[in-house]
Amino acid sequence: MNEYRSHGRMYRSTIGGVIAGIFIICLAVAIYFWGLSANWLLPILFLGLGLASLVGCITAPNHKAAYGSLFGVVWFLGLSLCFVIGFWPWILLPVGFSIILGALAAPILSAMRDESYRSANQHYTPKFHPKQSYQPGESLPLQRPYWSPKKPQQRNQELQQEESTQQEIEQQHQHV
Repeated sequence: MNEYRSHGRMYRSTIGGVIAGIFIICLAVAIYFWGLSANWLLPILFLGLGLASLVGCITAPNHKAAYGSLFGVVWFLGLSLCFVIGFWPWILLPVGFSIILGALAAPILSAMRDESYRSANQHYTPKFHPKQSYQPGESLPLQRPYWSPKKPQQRNQELQQEESTQQEIEQQHQHV
């Protein structure tokens, strides 16, 4: 099990390094263009954050994380567009895309849940497999408790047996 944990850490640190590298490169380009014109710093900075979010979305370990990072992609690219154009009513574009993304959450998540969507860490196979697989939309099986309350008749019979064995033991002690 430790081999899977160490591989997961290594995988996350690798992807994190790629994302950080993309951001640092875009930051360097933004600072370079800032020297030429101050108008280029924020558009390139937000473009770098959007690209880093896109890489995070593609390499996310599960479909919910990938879906959540789509909002970052939309907003960072939208902010980059707003700073390039300089006309702030364009902020309504990422707002509109976010609303559409939120409205289409169920179809997007079900499409990502299909076999066609593979996370970048697809060679990891956990050792534990449940006995029954759960399919979305079906009700979960009820869990049975580890103990079951005994019926009163069974309990009464057990008490009578205990009393009779206890009486036999007392009788044996009296005869000795």
